[in-house]
Amino acid sequence: MSDLLGSVDKEGLVLCSCVLKGKQVVTSSFGKKVRNHETIAKQTFSYIFLNVSKHKSKHNEAHLEIGDKRLSGFLLKADTVLVCLSDKETSVTQVRAHIKQIQSKVLQAEVERMLA
Repeated sequence: MSDLLGSVDKEGLVLCSCVLKGKQVVTSSFGKKVRNHETIAKQTFSYIFLNVSKHKSKHNEAHLEIGDKRLSGFLLKADTVLVCLSDKETSVTQVRAHIKQIQSKVLQAEVERMLA
């Protein structure tokens, strides 16, 4: 999972990221200065995506602006959320496209592991 964050964090796009499994942070690249953003993301996105699954909704993405930063949560699997922190001015569309590329690489790696 920490390998995943190495490809998610990208200068000028994603400042740092973490993976949530349920209500727990599995791995994180959030530094001390933005640890409070990670805590907010954990509480917020675990609540949002828990309710999304309860209502059988197809929503798989949520965004939250805090000051000059934006937290973006992307549902990877039923109980796994990728959280990205970016500057508020960063294009959500660019972040979304970057994460879609990462998701396809992760899925491809999982398939290759299953077939090996």
